[in-house]
Amino acid sequence: MPFALEGFLLIMTRISGLFLSAPILSSRIIPVRVKVLTIIGLAAVMVYFIPVNYIRAIDTPGFFIAALAVEILIGYTIGFVAYMVFAAIQLAGQVMDMQMGFAIVNVVDPQSGTQIPLMGNLTQTISLLMYLAIDGHHYLFQALIQSYKLIPVLGLSLNAGFYDLIFDISVYMFVIAVKIAAPIVIAIMTADIAMGFIARTVPQMNVFIVGLPLKILVGLGTLFVVMPVYIWVFNMLFAKFFTYLDQIIKLMGM
Repeated sequence: MPFALEGFLLIMTRISGLFLSAPILSSRIIPVRVKVLTIIGLAAVMVYFIPVNYIRAIDTPGFFIAALAVEILIGYTIGFVAYMVFAAIQLAGQVMDMQMGFAIVNVVDPQSGTQIPLMGNLTQTISLLMYLAIDGHHYLFQALIQSYKLIPVLGLSLNAGFYDLIFDISVYMFVIAVKIAAPIVIAIMTADIAMGFIARTVPQMNVFIVGLPLKILVGLGTLFVVMPVYIWVFNMLFAKFFTYLDQIIKLMGM
């Protein structure tokens, strides 16, 4: 079977879009050379068994450049939907930090190279381990391969249903973040109410000095208790967002 250079370049650009936004694959820890060689290797293998369909013939350089840009957008969208679940978990950690008094304590996220809250880094690290444990990155590559059956070259369709689903995913991200952080927030709020009663009954006690370490202790203790529940929730989240990913691919191919 002859090597199809045009199909190789189109597949490589769609994979490149995936590597720009997908969890783990877009990590700054991975050297650029390793990413480039991985993308070229995957494209060289996939070009032999993935049928690249065209919605119209590419007979000019302008159409070919447009096709490459569209392919990058398709791959980026597939990876971005998977990244949204990690954004929700990181947002939940930020809410926890604000309640526990860790709002000004930031650490460098090795995935993006930016500073994120302390608890956000912890919850995101746990979710990344769960993501790798269930082979989520393999599912992304499978979704990328399946996308060629529904989204031909130059066949991207950004209709109203696509934007509605993106909006629903964004709203769901904030809802999930609040639900994940709810046990910590409720526990710390209860501790704040208790400290308020103590301040009224024992005015000699400095609640500001006692309250901060107490909130940290209550927050960490609650996190330790609900951690098994969080692991179960993260698995449910990945299943939900993979369903969203299937819907996004179908809508982009309509």
